[in-house]
Amino acid sequence: MGGGGTAVARSVGILIALCVVIMVLVPAAIALLVRPPGLVRPDDTWISVWDHSARVVRRLALQDYLVGVAAAEMPASFGLEALKAQVVAARTYTLRKIAKDAGRTAAEHPSGAQICTDPSHCQAWNSREQLVRKWGAGVYLPNIRKVIAAVESTYGLVMTYNGQLIDAVYHSCCGGMTEDAAEVWGRSVPYLVPVGCGCGHRALELGESRAVDSAHLLSALGIGARDVPALASGVRVAARTGTDRASIVSVYGVSISAAQLRRALALKSTRIAVSSEAGKTVFRTTGYGHGVGMCQWGAAIMAERGDTFDAILQHYYTGIRIQRIASGKK
Repeated sequence: MGGGGTAVARSVGILIALCVVIMVLVPAAIALLVRPPGLVRPDDTWISVWDHSARVVRRLALQDYLVGVAAAEMPASFGLEALKAQVVAARTYTLRKIAKDAGRTAAEHPSGAQICTDPSHCQAWNSREQLVRKWGAGVYLPNIRKVIAAVESTYGLVMTYNGQLIDAVYHSCCGGMTEDAAEVWGRSVPYLVPVGCGCGHRALELGESRAVDSAHLLSALGIGARDVPALASGVRVAARTGTDRASIVSVYGVSISAAQLRRALALKSTRIAVSSEAGKTVFRTTGYGHGVGMCQWGAAIMAERGDTFDAILQHYYTGIRIQRIASGKK
């Protein structure tokens, strides 16, 4: 028995070691061996980034950081002009957030980091090793070179409105028209207003259908039984925005914001249709994301039809200017 147990333990140890090699060391080696030329320039800005996955603070050159953001936020298969638009949006968002949050970053991110890799708080970001695992070794090099080209060709470019960096928010797919910032965050922003978009067909593919029973729905929303006038009243969209997204949803007589419903049920968007099937409430959504600012799938479609990155950005951010700033600073 003792010898058998030792053999099993040895086999398990070997398997664990192989997993470590395959999952960690191989991607790291590939990323190192095929790493493209460095992006860092003498005048580049350096920022501190809280990597929420690895739980460490990384000090990165802005150019290098933007490669990881663009690769994480947008498929590398998208056209180069779409990727360039994504880079300019990400650069603008980053520099504005760092400048706006100066002095209170320590409270937002561990160790006083200026920005983080959590997309629900700042922007997504992938390390080179993560990208090897995500894309696969076979396409890593052409993909990373394409993203780097998008970063280098837009060096220093940002978007401004009235001389100030804009809040360059973006999302996956708006569903045919972007949303007004006032409908999502309660504040009007002159360059974040609804515009038409060609991503409608993709919105249906990105949609989802979610069936929820009354107990789960009430619990998720924090609504107590005493707060519910009558279950018989059902669930319905009580009000919509000008772009046909739900703004207010009546849940058994209790009015809640569609944004609150989306967060509580982790729905993809507030483009919601509600029905009742087999005693459950069914939420059908189209599109993906808050819908404000640049639609990434719409940007991809514009790039496919020959639009340049600046035309893409000027379409989604009304009245902005694109300008180059020295040393990545504004």
